[in-house]
Amino acid sequence: MIHGIINFVRRKIAFPLLLFSVFLLLIGCQRPDEEIVVEYWTHADDKREELETGLIALFEKENPDIKIERRVFSSSELLHMIPSSIEAGEGPVLFNLPSEEVSSLLYSDALAPVDASLFDRSLFIDGVFDAVTKDGDIYGIPREYTNWCLYVNTAALEEAGLAVPRTWEDIVHVAQILTEYNDGVIEKRAFDFRYPYYLSFFIPMVEQLGGSLIGPDGSYIYGDDAWIKALSFMQLWGPNGLNLGSPTLASARSLFNSEECLMCLSGLYQEERIREQNPEFFESGNWAVFPFPVFEESVSDSSSAYYMQYFLVNANKSSKEQRAGWLFAAFLLEHAEEYLDEVGLVMPLKSIVAEDTIYSKPFGDVFAEDLGRSHAVYSGEYASEIQSLLGEAVDSVMLYSVSPEQAAAQLRASVNYLFSH
Repeated sequence: MIHGIINFVRRKIAFPLLLFSVFLLLIGCQRPDEEIVVEYWTHADDKREELETGLIALFEKENPDIKIERRVFSSSELLHMIPSSIEAGEGPVLFNLPSEEVSSLLYSDALAPVDASLFDRSLFIDGVFDAVTKDGDIYGIPREYTNWCLYVNTAALEEAGLAVPRTWEDIVHVAQILTEYNDGVIEKRAFDFRYPYYLSFFIPMVEQLGGSLIGPDGSYIYGDDAWIKALSFMQLWGPNGLNLGSPTLASARSLFNSEECLMCLSGLYQEERIREQNPEFFESGNWAVFPFPVFEESVSDSSSAYYMQYFLVNANKSSKEQRAGWLFAAFLLEHAEEYLDEVGLVMPLKSIVAEDTIYSKPFGDVFAEDLGRSHAVYSGEYASEIQSLLGEAVDSVMLYSVSPEQAAAQLRASVNYLFSH
Protein backbone atom coordinates (compact mmCIF):
# COMPACT_ATOMS: atom_id res chain seq x y z
CA MET A 1 0.00 0.00 0.00
CA ILE A 2 2.76 2.42 1.01
CA HIS A 3 4.74 1.60 -2.18
CA GLY A 4 1.69 2.31 -4.33
CA ILE A 5 1.18 5.74 -2.71
CA ILE A 6 4.86 6.60 -3.23
CA ASN A 7 4.75 5.61 -6.93
CA PHE A 8 1.56 7.63 -7.41
CA VAL A 9 3.18 10.72 -5.83
CA ARG A 10 6.31 10.23 -7.95
CA ARG A 11 4.20 10.12 -11.12
CA LYS A 12 2.27 13.23 -10.05
CA ILE A 13 5.52 15.13 -9.41
CA ALA A 14 7.45 13.77 -12.40
CA PHE A 15 4.92 14.82 -15.03
CA PRO A 16 4.94 18.56 -14.13
CA LEU A 17 8.74 18.42 -13.89
CA LEU A 18 8.86 16.90 -17.36
CA LEU A 19 6.60 19.63 -18.72
CA PHE A 20 8.74 22.27 -17.02
CA SER A 21 11.91 20.76 -18.53
CA VAL A 22 10.35 20.79 -22.01
CA PHE A 23 9.30 24.43 -21.47
CA LEU A 24 12.85 25.40 -20.51
CA LEU A 25 14.19 23.57 -23.55
CA LEU A 26 11.80 25.43 -25.85
CA ILE A 27 12.71 28.75 -24.26
CA GLY A 28 16.38 27.97 -24.85
CA CYS A 29 15.70 27.30 -28.51
CA GLN A 30 13.79 30.54 -29.01
CA ARG A 31 16.80 32.89 -29.15
CA PRO A 32 16.13 36.59 -29.53
CA ASP A 33 16.85 38.15 -32.91
CA GLU A 34 20.58 38.22 -33.49
CA GLU A 35 22.33 41.56 -33.92
CA ILE A 36 23.26 42.19 -37.55
CA VAL A 37 26.80 43.49 -37.93
CA VAL A 38 27.48 45.66 -40.98
CA GLU A 39 31.19 46.02 -41.59
CA TYR A 40 31.61 49.24 -43.58
CA TRP A 41 34.91 49.89 -45.39
CA THR A 42 35.73 53.35 -46.67
CA HIS A 43 38.72 55.57 -47.49
CA ALA A 44 40.30 57.94 -45.01
CA ASP A 45 38.90 61.45 -44.62
CA ASP A 46 39.07 63.07 -41.18
CA LYS A 47 36.12 65.39 -41.77
CA ARG A 48 33.91 62.59 -43.09
CA GLU A 49 34.96 60.31 -40.23
CA GLU A 50 33.82 62.93 -37.74
CA LEU A 51 30.44 63.26 -39.46
CA GLU A 52 29.89 59.54 -40.03
CA THR A 53 30.83 58.60 -36.47
CA GLY A 54 27.96 60.76 -35.26
CA LEU A 55 25.60 59.43 -37.92
CA ILE A 56 26.45 55.83 -37.04
CA ALA A 57 25.51 56.46 -33.39
CA LEU A 58 22.20 57.95 -34.52
CA PHE A 59 21.52 55.09 -36.94
CA GLU A 60 22.25 52.44 -34.31
CA LYS A 61 19.91 54.19 -31.87
CA GLU A 62 17.13 54.08 -34.47
CA ASN A 63 18.02 50.49 -35.48
CA PRO A 64 19.10 48.70 -32.28
CA ASP A 65 19.33 45.34 -34.06
CA ILE A 66 22.08 46.64 -36.43
CA LYS A 67 25.66 47.45 -35.48
CA ILE A 68 27.93 49.37 -37.87
CA GLU A 69 31.66 48.65 -37.74
CA ARG A 70 33.44 51.35 -39.75
CA ARG A 71 36.96 50.55 -40.98
CA VAL A 72 39.16 53.08 -42.73
CA PHE A 73 41.91 52.53 -45.31
CA SER A 74 43.87 54.73 -47.66
CA SER A 75 42.32 55.07 -51.12
CA SER A 76 44.99 52.86 -52.69
CA GLU A 77 44.63 50.19 -49.97
CA LEU A 78 40.88 50.08 -50.49
CA LEU A 79 41.27 49.57 -54.24
CA HIS A 80 43.33 46.42 -53.62
CA MET A 81 41.67 45.05 -50.49
CA ILE A 82 38.05 45.10 -51.66
CA PRO A 83 38.43 42.82 -54.73
CA SER A 84 40.87 40.43 -53.02
CA SER A 85 38.74 40.03 -49.88
CA ILE A 86 35.52 39.48 -51.84
CA GLU A 87 37.24 36.98 -54.13
CA ALA A 88 38.22 35.07 -50.98
CA GLY A 89 34.54 34.93 -49.94
CA GLU A 90 35.01 37.51 -47.20
CA GLY A 91 35.17 41.32 -47.13
CA PRO A 92 32.79 43.93 -45.74
CA VAL A 93 29.02 44.15 -46.13
CA LEU A 94 29.06 47.78 -47.33
CA PHE A 95 31.90 49.69 -49.00
CA ASN A 96 32.59 52.49 -51.45
CA LEU A 97 34.61 52.59 -54.66
CA PRO A 98 34.97 55.14 -57.47
CA SER A 99 33.22 54.66 -60.83
CA GLU A 100 36.23 53.28 -62.67
CA GLU A 101 36.89 50.58 -60.08
CA VAL A 102 33.40 49.05 -60.05
CA SER A 103 33.34 47.19 -63.38
CA SER A 104 35.44 44.16 -62.39
CA LEU A 105 33.17 43.48 -59.41
CA LEU A 106 30.02 44.21 -61.40
CA TYR A 107 30.85 41.78 -64.21
CA SER A 108 32.00 39.04 -61.83
CA ASP A 109 28.65 39.04 -59.96
CA ALA A 110 30.34 40.10 -56.73
CA LEU A 111 27.82 42.88 -56.01
CA ALA A 112 24.35 42.61 -54.52
CA PRO A 113 21.56 44.47 -56.34
CA VAL A 114 20.20 47.62 -54.73
CA ASP A 115 17.22 47.20 -52.42
CA ALA A 116 14.93 49.39 -54.55
CA SER A 117 12.39 49.75 -51.72
CA LEU A 118 14.85 51.96 -49.83
CA PHE A 119 15.72 54.49 -52.57
CA ASP A 120 13.81 56.91 -54.78
CA ARG A 121 15.71 56.96 -58.06
CA SER A 122 13.91 60.11 -59.22
CA LEU A 123 15.74 62.16 -56.58
CA PHE A 124 19.08 61.67 -58.37
CA ILE A 125 20.42 63.56 -61.38
CA ASP A 126 20.46 61.82 -64.74
CA GLY A 127 23.15 59.30 -65.66
CA VAL A 128 24.52 58.57 -62.20
CA PHE A 129 23.53 54.90 -62.27
CA ASP A 130 25.14 54.09 -65.63
CA ALA A 131 28.37 52.74 -64.13
CA VAL A 132 26.51 50.35 -61.80
CA THR A 133 23.77 49.07 -64.11
CA LYS A 134 23.92 45.60 -65.66
CA ASP A 135 21.12 43.80 -67.50
CA GLY A 136 18.66 46.42 -66.30
CA ASP A 137 19.48 46.00 -62.60
CA ILE A 138 21.22 48.59 -60.41
CA TYR A 139 24.07 47.51 -58.14
CA GLY A 140 25.21 50.74 -56.47
CA ILE A 141 24.05 54.04 -55.04
CA PRO A 142 26.16 57.17 -55.75
CA ARG A 143 27.47 58.84 -52.62
CA GLU A 144 29.74 61.43 -54.20
CA TYR A 145 29.81 63.40 -57.46
CA THR A 146 33.26 64.85 -58.11
CA ASN A 147 35.20 66.74 -60.74
CA TRP A 148 38.65 68.26 -60.29
CA CYS A 149 39.77 71.83 -60.76
CA LEU A 150 43.08 73.60 -60.18
CA TYR A 151 43.85 74.72 -56.61
CA VAL A 152 46.43 77.51 -56.58
CA ASN A 153 48.43 79.16 -53.80
CA THR A 154 47.83 82.58 -55.30
CA ALA A 155 50.02 84.40 -52.74
CA ALA A 156 53.10 82.40 -53.78
CA LEU A 157 52.50 83.12 -57.46
CA GLU A 158 51.86 86.80 -56.84
CA GLU A 159 55.05 87.09 -54.79
CA ALA A 160 56.99 85.64 -57.74
CA GLY A 161 55.21 87.96 -60.18
CA LEU A 162 53.54 85.03 -61.97
CA ALA A 163 50.03 84.87 -63.39
CA VAL A 164 47.66 82.04 -62.57
CA PRO A 165 48.21 79.30 -65.18
CA ARG A 166 45.42 78.58 -67.64
CA THR A 167 47.24 76.10 -69.90
CA TRP A 168 49.49 73.09 -69.33
CA GLU A 169 52.29 75.11 -70.90
CA ASP A 170 51.66 77.80 -68.25
CA ILE A 171 51.91 75.11 -65.58
CA VAL A 172 55.33 74.08 -66.90
CA HIS A 173 56.50 77.72 -66.95
CA VAL A 174 55.43 78.33 -63.33
CA ALA A 175 56.89 75.00 -62.18
CA GLN A 176 60.27 75.72 -63.77
CA ILE A 177 60.49 78.92 -61.74
CA LEU A 178 59.01 77.80 -58.40
CA THR A 179 60.06 74.15 -57.99
CA GLU A 180 62.76 73.91 -55.32
CA TYR A 181 65.64 71.40 -55.39
CA ASN A 182 68.45 70.13 -53.21
CA ASP A 183 71.31 68.68 -55.30
CA GLY A 184 68.89 67.98 -58.11
CA VAL A 185 66.32 66.30 -55.87
CA ILE A 186 62.91 67.98 -55.65
CA GLU A 187 62.26 69.46 -52.22
CA LYS A 188 59.13 71.48 -53.00
CA ARG A 189 56.93 71.13 -56.07
CA ALA A 190 54.98 73.86 -57.74
CA PHE A 191 52.46 71.34 -59.12
CA ASP A 192 51.99 67.66 -59.75
CA PHE A 193 49.33 65.34 -61.15
CA ARG A 194 46.82 63.03 -59.47
CA TYR A 195 48.66 59.76 -60.01
CA PRO A 196 47.34 57.02 -60.43
CA TYR A 197 43.88 58.31 -61.47
CA TYR A 198 44.71 58.53 -65.17
CA LEU A 199 41.15 58.00 -66.41
CA SER A 200 40.14 61.18 -64.58
CA PHE A 201 42.90 63.57 -65.65
CA PHE A 202 45.07 62.04 -68.39
CA ILE A 203 42.31 60.92 -70.76
CA PRO A 204 40.90 64.50 -70.84
CA MET A 205 44.41 65.75 -71.69
CA VAL A 206 44.51 63.30 -74.61
CA GLU A 207 41.03 64.44 -75.65
CA GLN A 208 42.17 68.07 -75.65
CA LEU A 209 44.71 67.06 -78.30
CA GLY A 210 42.16 65.23 -80.43
CA GLY A 211 42.48 61.64 -79.21
CA SER A 212 40.34 59.44 -77.01
CA LEU A 213 40.25 56.14 -75.18
CA ILE A 214 37.63 54.77 -77.60
CA GLY A 215 37.35 56.31 -81.04
CA PRO A 216 34.21 56.95 -83.13
CA ASP A 217 35.11 53.83 -85.11
CA GLY A 218 35.18 51.72 -81.94
CA SER A 219 38.97 51.40 -81.88
CA TYR A 220 40.94 51.75 -78.65
CA ILE A 221 43.65 54.37 -77.94
CA TYR A 222 42.32 56.43 -80.82
CA GLY A 223 44.32 59.27 -82.35
CA ASP A 224 47.98 58.29 -82.38
CA ASP A 225 49.34 61.84 -82.60
CA ALA A 226 47.31 62.96 -79.57
CA TRP A 227 48.53 60.05 -77.44
CA ILE A 228 52.15 60.61 -78.45
CA LYS A 229 51.88 64.35 -77.65
CA ALA A 230 50.26 63.71 -74.25
CA LEU A 231 52.84 61.07 -73.33
CA SER A 232 55.62 63.38 -74.54
CA PHE A 233 54.30 66.06 -72.20
CA MET A 234 54.41 63.63 -69.25
CA GLN A 235 57.94 62.60 -70.20
CA LEU A 236 59.02 66.24 -70.29
CA TRP A 237 57.40 66.77 -66.89
CA GLY A 238 59.07 63.79 -65.21
CA PRO A 239 62.45 63.16 -63.56
CA ASN A 240 64.20 62.34 -66.84
CA GLY A 241 62.86 65.50 -68.45
CA LEU A 242 62.52 68.86 -66.66
CA ASN A 243 62.20 67.05 -63.32
CA LEU A 244 59.11 68.90 -62.14
CA GLY A 245 57.22 65.95 -60.61
CA SER A 246 56.90 62.19 -60.47
CA PRO A 247 54.43 59.40 -59.66
CA THR A 248 56.88 58.22 -56.99
CA LEU A 249 56.48 61.37 -54.85
CA ALA A 250 53.95 62.10 -52.10
CA SER A 251 50.50 63.26 -53.14
CA ALA A 252 50.53 66.90 -54.27
CA ARG A 253 46.92 67.25 -53.14
CA SER A 254 47.87 66.44 -49.54
CA LEU A 255 50.91 68.73 -49.56
CA PHE A 256 48.91 71.68 -50.91
CA ASN A 257 47.07 71.95 -47.57
CA SER A 258 50.34 72.49 -45.69
CA GLU A 259 51.63 74.91 -48.39
CA GLU A 260 54.37 72.42 -49.35
CA CYS A 261 53.05 72.21 -52.91
CA LEU A 262 51.75 75.32 -54.63
CA MET A 263 49.16 73.87 -57.02
CA CYS A 264 47.19 70.64 -57.32
CA LEU A 265 44.13 69.06 -58.89
CA SER A 266 41.30 68.22 -56.52
CA GLY A 267 37.58 68.32 -55.88
CA LEU A 268 35.33 70.56 -53.82
CA TYR A 269 35.99 68.34 -50.78
CA GLN A 270 39.57 69.69 -50.68
CA GLU A 271 38.28 72.93 -49.19
CA GLU A 272 37.11 71.27 -45.98
CA ARG A 273 40.41 69.42 -45.70
CA ILE A 274 42.28 72.72 -45.92
CA ARG A 275 39.96 74.17 -43.26
CA GLU A 276 40.63 71.18 -41.01
CA GLN A 277 44.39 70.83 -41.52
CA ASN A 278 45.45 74.46 -41.95
CA PRO A 279 42.71 76.85 -40.80
CA GLU A 280 45.00 79.87 -40.99
CA PHE A 281 45.71 79.20 -44.67
CA PHE A 282 42.02 78.52 -45.31
CA GLU A 283 41.03 81.93 -43.91
CA SER A 284 43.99 83.81 -45.41
CA GLY A 285 42.61 84.49 -48.87
CA ASN A 286 45.94 83.21 -50.24
CA TRP A 287 44.45 80.40 -52.32
CA ALA A 288 41.80 80.03 -54.99
CA VAL A 289 40.34 77.52 -57.44
CA PHE A 290 40.53 77.80 -61.23
CA PRO A 291 39.32 75.74 -64.20
CA PHE A 292 41.07 72.56 -65.31
CA PRO A 293 43.91 73.62 -67.66
CA VAL A 294 44.04 72.97 -71.41
CA PHE A 295 46.87 72.75 -73.95
CA GLU A 296 47.61 75.82 -76.07
CA GLU A 297 46.88 73.72 -79.17
CA SER A 298 43.75 72.09 -77.72
CA VAL A 299 41.08 71.09 -80.21
CA SER A 300 38.69 70.14 -77.40
CA ASP A 301 37.85 71.97 -74.18
CA SER A 302 37.69 68.78 -72.09
CA SER A 303 37.87 69.24 -68.34
CA SER A 304 38.66 66.50 -65.85
CA ALA A 305 36.30 63.55 -66.12
CA TYR A 306 33.78 63.50 -63.28
CA TYR A 307 33.31 60.34 -61.25
CA MET A 308 31.07 58.92 -58.56
CA GLN A 309 31.93 57.19 -55.34
CA TYR A 310 29.36 54.41 -55.01
CA PHE A 311 27.93 52.63 -52.02
CA LEU A 312 28.20 48.93 -52.89
CA VAL A 313 27.10 45.77 -51.08
CA ASN A 314 28.88 42.42 -51.03
CA ALA A 315 26.90 39.63 -52.73
CA ASN A 316 28.66 37.05 -50.49
CA LYS A 317 26.73 38.26 -47.46
CA SER A 318 23.37 37.02 -46.21
CA SER A 319 20.14 38.68 -47.34
CA LYS A 320 19.71 40.19 -43.84
CA GLU A 321 23.20 41.69 -43.95
CA GLN A 322 22.66 43.01 -47.48
CA ARG A 323 19.41 44.72 -46.53
CA ALA A 324 21.01 46.19 -43.39
CA GLY A 325 23.85 47.55 -45.54
CA TRP A 326 21.48 49.22 -47.98
CA LEU A 327 19.40 50.56 -45.08
CA PHE A 328 22.49 52.25 -43.63
CA ALA A 329 23.47 53.66 -47.04
CA ALA A 330 19.97 55.08 -47.48
CA PHE A 331 20.23 56.66 -44.02
CA LEU A 332 23.50 58.39 -44.93
CA LEU A 333 21.96 59.80 -48.11
CA GLU A 334 19.29 61.45 -45.99
CA HIS A 335 22.08 63.65 -44.59
CA ALA A 336 23.31 64.98 -47.95
CA GLU A 337 23.33 68.62 -46.85
CA GLU A 338 25.54 67.79 -43.88
CA TYR A 339 27.98 65.99 -46.21
CA LEU A 340 28.13 69.15 -48.34
CA ASP A 341 28.39 71.63 -45.44
CA GLU A 342 30.79 69.69 -43.22
CA VAL A 343 32.81 67.57 -45.65
CA GLY A 344 32.46 69.31 -49.02
CA LEU A 345 31.10 66.16 -50.67
CA VAL A 346 28.48 66.65 -53.35
CA MET A 347 25.92 63.88 -53.42
CA PRO A 348 24.36 63.66 -56.91
CA LEU A 349 20.88 64.54 -55.73
CA LYS A 350 18.86 67.16 -57.59
CA SER A 351 18.41 69.10 -54.34
CA ILE A 352 22.20 69.29 -53.76
CA VAL A 353 23.38 70.06 -57.29
CA ALA A 354 20.90 72.94 -57.49
CA GLU A 355 22.67 76.29 -57.87
CA ASP A 356 21.54 77.74 -54.56
CA THR A 357 23.18 74.79 -52.76
CA ILE A 358 26.49 74.06 -54.45
CA TYR A 359 27.15 77.72 -55.24
CA SER A 360 27.09 78.48 -51.51
CA LYS A 361 30.50 76.83 -51.14
CA PRO A 362 33.69 78.85 -51.83
CA PHE A 363 34.49 78.50 -55.55
CA GLY A 364 31.46 76.25 -55.96
CA ASP A 365 30.72 78.17 -59.16
CA VAL A 366 34.09 77.12 -60.64
CA PHE A 367 33.37 73.43 -60.05
CA ALA A 368 29.79 73.73 -61.28
CA GLU A 369 30.81 75.52 -64.48
CA ASP A 370 33.69 73.12 -65.16
CA LEU A 371 31.20 70.26 -65.04
CA GLY A 372 29.80 71.74 -68.24
CA ARG A 373 33.14 70.91 -69.93
CA SER A 374 33.29 67.46 -68.39
CA HIS A 375 31.97 63.98 -69.03
CA ALA A 376 31.74 60.82 -66.94
CA VAL A 377 34.96 58.92 -66.36
CA TYR A 378 35.18 55.68 -68.34
CA SER A 379 33.61 53.01 -66.14
CA GLY A 380 32.83 50.26 -68.63
CA GLU A 381 34.26 46.78 -68.84
CA TYR A 382 37.94 46.51 -67.82
CA ALA A 383 37.99 50.09 -66.50
CA SER A 384 40.25 49.20 -63.57
CA GLU A 385 42.62 47.24 -65.81
CA ILE A 386 42.75 50.08 -68.34
CA GLN A 387 43.62 52.54 -65.58
CA SER A 388 46.52 50.29 -64.56
CA LEU A 389 47.72 50.06 -68.17
CA LEU A 390 47.59 53.86 -68.47
CA GLY A 391 49.74 54.02 -65.35
CA GLU A 392 52.25 51.63 -66.89
CA ALA A 393 52.42 53.75 -70.05
CA VAL A 394 52.94 57.00 -68.13
CA ASP A 395 55.48 55.41 -65.78
CA SER A 396 57.39 54.00 -68.75
CA VAL A 397 57.93 57.41 -70.36
CA MET A 398 58.46 59.34 -67.11
CA LEU A 399 60.65 56.92 -65.18
CA TYR A 400 62.26 54.59 -67.73
CA SER A 401 62.73 56.84 -70.78
CA VAL A 402 60.61 54.66 -73.07
CA SER A 403 59.73 56.63 -76.19
CA PRO A 404 56.16 58.02 -76.30
CA GLU A 405 55.67 56.25 -79.65
CA GLN A 406 56.60 52.88 -78.15
CA ALA A 407 54.52 53.49 -75.02
CA ALA A 408 51.44 54.40 -77.09
CA ALA A 409 51.83 51.33 -79.28
CA GLN A 410 52.23 49.03 -76.27
CA LEU A 411 49.22 50.59 -74.57
CA ARG A 412 47.06 50.09 -77.66
CA ALA A 413 48.13 46.45 -77.96
CA SER A 414 47.44 45.80 -74.26
CA VAL A 415 43.97 47.38 -74.30
CA ASN A 416 43.04 45.53 -77.49
CA TYR A 417 44.17 42.29 -75.87
CA LEU A 418 41.80 42.90 -72.93
CA PHE A 419 38.76 43.18 -75.16
CA SER A 420 39.71 40.28 -77.42
CA HIS A 421 40.01 37.64 -74.66
